[in-house]
Amino acid sequence: MTYSEQLSQFITSKSFDTIPPHVIERAKLHLLDTLGVALAGTVQANGINGRNGLNAMPNTQGKCHVWGSEFKLSPAYAALANGIASHVLDFDDTHTDSIAHGSAVLVPLVIALAEDLNLSSKDMLAAYVIGWEVAARVGLASKGSFHKRGFHSTAIAGIFGAVSSAARLLKLSPEACAHAIGLAGSQASGVAEYLTNSSSAKCFHAGWAAHSGILSAYLADAGMTGPLTIFEGRFGLYVTHGIQNEADPAEVCSELDDRWEMLRVSIKPYPCCHFAHATVDCARMLLKDGIRPEDVERIHCVVDPIASALICEPLDTKFEPKTPYAAKFSLPYLVASGMIDDGLSLKSFRPEQLTRADVLELSKKVSYRYCEKGEIPFPTYFPGFITVTLKDGREVTKRLNVNYGNPENPMRSCDVEQKFRDNVSGILTPQATEKVIELVANIENHSVAELAQWLTKTVI
Repeated sequence: MTYSEQLSQFITSKSFDTIPPHVIERAKLHLLDTLGVALAGTVQANGINGRNGLNAMPNTQGKCHVWGSEFKLSPAYAALANGIASHVLDFDDTHTDSIAHGSAVLVPLVIALAEDLNLSSKDMLAAYVIGWEVAARVGLASKGSFHKRGFHSTAIAGIFGAVSSAARLLKLSPEACAHAIGLAGSQASGVAEYLTNSSSAKCFHAGWAAHSGILSAYLADAGMTGPLTIFEGRFGLYVTHGIQNEADPAEVCSELDDRWEMLRVSIKPYPCCHFAHATVDCARMLLKDGIRPEDVERIHCVVDPIASALICEPLDTKFEPKTPYAAKFSLPYLVASGMIDDGLSLKSFRPEQLTRADVLELSKKVSYRYCEKGEIPFPTYFPGFITVTLKDGREVTKRLNVNYGNPENPMRSCDVEQKFRDNVSGILTPQATEKVIELVANIENHSVAELAQWLTKTVI
């Protein structure tokens, strides 16, 4: 069997009852985190513009809720709108090994389809987990080469997770599911050129993957076919979107049903590029040693080339980011702001923050170099490693190999709940905030429609 056919056997055979309970519990925590991040994204310009544009399109209306608004769209367009909102702030979870933001794609999709088709919450949760298992493995198989080729891994791996979730919810046959996977491959897109002007394209990638996954599943269910060798073929994914001699397509099907990648997804403590988190924490460690920002002469960071392409290059554009979105991908700004304020929050990326003299002064003292082979454990983790020279001539080194929020250094459930409250403050009513936390914790005993309705109970 081809890899697509093997995946389809896994996708179509899985149900809520065949997924280990601890995996389901972890999935619910990520579901809550994603909903909070998405709601925070609904009041950002890209979230607003995305849903307004889709609502203005002819014949996009339906019965699926667009979160944080009064709009209702068809499932494919609701998934697109909510997917955009989920990735607007770069605050959504990440599978570090595959460098994929799966939940921003999958949560909008599974909720929209379950709401539209009146499916159970158990079906929704199972499809969510299945989508993550596939998306993570597709990303893992690239060995980082999607990024090296200039693609956004979330867009490429995400669409395969999306079509897997959609195929499970639509109850496709194994044959149709394999063809749906092939059809999704023809829509896999998302170039990293968004970095040049911090454009809306990056968050569009997450929504488009969700949207395209739904389309691919419906088309395959109606009899359309896709290439069954989309992963291993001579013009397959790892030839066209990855680097063939670095990728390992067999990883797509590795240890299905034995190793649950859902348990290896990190939740973000900071609303910025995940590659920078541990480096920011290293800078914060200096404060605990009594070192103040004004004591610093320079901060030299060790960064992997893949991460560097996003958060360090070109360096002269990173010292003074011009937009809040650009600041999320500026290691100098993030390190400086994180040290001066002892952490990063949504407030760190308000426009007025970008011109703070103290932050910009420290930002200009940040430099970097590429790591040597084996020097830092990237991409298994997104580590931090800095050498700081103080004005009195001393040198201080700080290292954090496992970033906070990683499953091996996890955020506590209460921290995730507080992150949700912080994200939806001023957006959801206080009653709705606590109700959503309660519903998600016991979602298998409630309907998806009930949850979706509470996501629209906004303050405004």
